[in-house]
Amino acid sequence: MLDVISVGNATTDVFIQLKCPVQKGKVLLPVGTKKEIQGIRYSTGGGATNTAVGFKRLGLRTAILAAIGKDLGGKIVLDELRKYKVSTRLIARLEEYNTAYSAILTGFGADRIILTYGGATTHLGEEKQIRWGWLSQTRWLHVSSFHSKPGILAKILEFAESRGISISFNPGKSEIMLGMPKLLPILKKVDVLLLNRSEAGILTGEKQVKKQLRKLQKVVPLVVVTEDKKGAHAFDGAYYYFKPTYNVKVVDTTGAGDAFHSGFVAAIIRGLRVETAMAWGAANAHSVIMHLGAKNRLLSLEGINKFTKMHETKKTRTVKKKI
Repeated sequence: MLDVISVGNATTDVFIQLKCPVQKGKVLLPVGTKKEIQGIRYSTGGGATNTAVGFKRLGLRTAILAAIGKDLGGKIVLDELRKYKVSTRLIARLEEYNTAYSAILTGFGADRIILTYGGATTHLGEEKQIRWGWLSQTRWLHVSSFHSKPGILAKILEFAESRGISISFNPGKSEIMLGMPKLLPILKKVDVLLLNRSEAGILTGEKQVKKQLRKLQKVVPLVVVTEDKKGAHAFDGAYYYFKPTYNVKVVDTTGAGDAFHSGFVAAIIRGLRVETAMAWGAANAHSVIMHLGAKNRLLSLEGINKFTKMHETKKTRTVKKKI
């Protein structure tokens, strides 16, 4: 029996470090020119692989449901997941499509530009690829950016609900753009909803985080909204929680959201309090943004404790208020 299965994207990533001018939030790369890069690094990414490794690092029995191609990229994804001892038996390998790919441009501050190709991941669930018997062998599903057909997502969540499997959900852009009316039947099956402030604003039409949380919590029992440099918020219908950010040097923000989600959900799966889940998520996310790459600095249980002891202060403790 598994503790959690991560569902969503599996990609191969290349990090390209550039040094070029930025004007008004835009990187200047003139057409027709040749630009030397300062560094390059290869990795795997996608919400499903990032969170699966995050869960495994935190001691959970973990598998991944995703689609990859029968290409070099697919082999790289499988090899890395196996290195971390994540079960790959639910991964579908598609003959007709290449593995999803991202080119991540960095080197101009803490932010980055991501160029993506959906590839095989957009065809997850087609042609009876999902092994439903194996999918039932888990206590929890964590569903991240899906990029596949909404009907497949609905079918997976309906299956989980019918088997008593708990669900955490971090919808991607394709799901967010469906809008609340179309997304509502899916959200009603979810136990924990994880969004950033911008995504929550699109779904609720509200700018203030607390108003976003209240609206969403009417549908989902536990809602989490992250707010970039300010911190993370949560609401369970009785208490409002706020976790400020730690004061660390930011190198690259790629994978920060997935790191927070795997830390937060891992604590909830273990039956721990929301305050502890906020602390785990924050520690995991901050560890990742201090280095390049989405996986290489994901924390173990021991690492969570060490990181928290090193960086926790009175100003960064989780605030819990009854509202």
